[in-house]
Amino acid sequence: MSDTPFRDLLASPGVREVCRLEGRLGFMAYHGGSLEHVTDVIADAAAAASGASYYGVLQPEDLLWHIPSHRVSPAESPTLAGFLEHVHAVITVHGYGRHGMWTTLLLGGQNRELAGHVAAFLRPALPD
Repeated sequence: MSDTPFRDLLASPGVREVCRLEGRLGFMAYHGGSLEHVTDVIADAAAAASGASYYGVLQPEDLLWHIPSHRVSPAESPTLAGFLEHVHAVITVHGYGRHGMWTTLLLGGQNRELAGHVAAFLRPALPD
């Protein structure tokens, strides 16, 4: 296994790294494209609708390379480093592939205060 899996992924044919710096809140989807379908679309749309920044890694249809979140490193991507320097808080959109729970929304991460704030707005807007 490589010591730089995220850098190796970014160098793979067909992989696109997308970054748009706008507001200080950021939406991110580094498992986008073919890996966790439409996570990049959701993150990009949420960023555009709210004036937030966006960072995504989009894999082509013939690639399904999962880099664990703790291995996604700004040290391996100047673009990601610039995104993280620009934003104050990030909401990362992930897929959740458990059988029977394809439409389940989970709010994880270390910033529990932000997760609670986001949940308070999402609960009334989403179906049960």
